[in-house]
Amino acid sequence: MKYHLPLVLYDPECPLCVRFKQGLEYLDKSLNFVSVREDEVYTNFPELSRQDCISKVHLITVDKKILMGPEVVDYLVKTLPGVSKLSWLLDNEQGQKVKNYFYEKVEELRELTHKKQEECDQCPRRK
Repeated sequence: MKYHLPLVLYDPECPLCVRFKQGLEYLDKSLNFVSVREDEVYTNFPELSRQDCISKVHLITVDKKILMGPEVVDYLVKTLPGVSKLSWLLDNEQGQKVKNYFYEKVEELRELTHKKQEECDQCPRRK
């Protein structure tokens, strides 16, 4: 297998995903990243769904457990040295609610960005 774990699947066509990837790379060098558009990742991890990976962030842990969505945020905050400084924020119910709210808003923004990109790609002025 050519992939080193932990592995984050991200969408390089999503500007927001690219920025989060850059931020995570800056915070912690132990993470590895692969495009959700790379066919080989689905061959190596057949339990992954391409559509699910495009719609929500996925992470494969060192022990090959697949996390998605807010679970990825929990994992990053609790386990990565560069991010774990913020783990105290999730120690209570209110912190979990804030994290979930933040994640939902990021997902909405990602979806809007994707729709806007599709509209731009279909614009007759671009053709």
